[in-house]
Amino acid sequence: MIPFFSLSRFASLFRNHYTLSLGAFILTLSACTQYQMTLNETVVHTPPGLLTDFDTEDPRLKSCLDQIIKDGNFTSFEQVTQLICSHAGLTSLKGIEVFQGLKQINLENNKLTSLKPLQYLSKIEVLKVNDNLLTQVSELLNLPRLKEVQLENNPKLACDDLLQLKQISSANLHLPKQCQ
Repeated sequence: MIPFFSLSRFASLFRNHYTLSLGAFILTLSACTQYQMTLNETVVHTPPGLLTDFDTEDPRLKSCLDQIIKDGNFTSFEQVTQLICSHAGLTSLKGIEVFQGLKQINLENNKLTSLKPLQYLSKIEVLKVNDNLLTQVSELLNLPRLKEVQLENNPKLACDDLLQLKQISSANLHLPKQCQ
């Protein structure tokens, strides 16, 4: 008996094979997004470069952010979700407001007197600013997603904003001694 293949069965097999091949090709290309691709010596894809189009007032903050961007191979501000710049001697956070994806920030043991630039970072969930020189933190009242705030050892910090934050937020607050 001679096997009989109908035209419709042949077309169906061809479609399935074509779809599978196309899917494999697309998957292969998507895995190569970090590499430059050429076709007949013509560049058809250049991967985005590391994020560099930002500036900060404090060069130590810039250096810390540059290292985080390099380590994470970040190409956009939203990709940076965690910032750890403790013990860095920071005095200003101006310029950090462009990092809209930040969720966790550790700025312990610095020389910060203000958190004003953080008021624009509405995704912050965890903020550690122990051992700084903060005097007020009204900016925290604009951060609806706060889950934890560490403020210990800020001896000049006024307590009125913290009392209001305590009333409107369910965040776990670690207050300086003068505000407990």
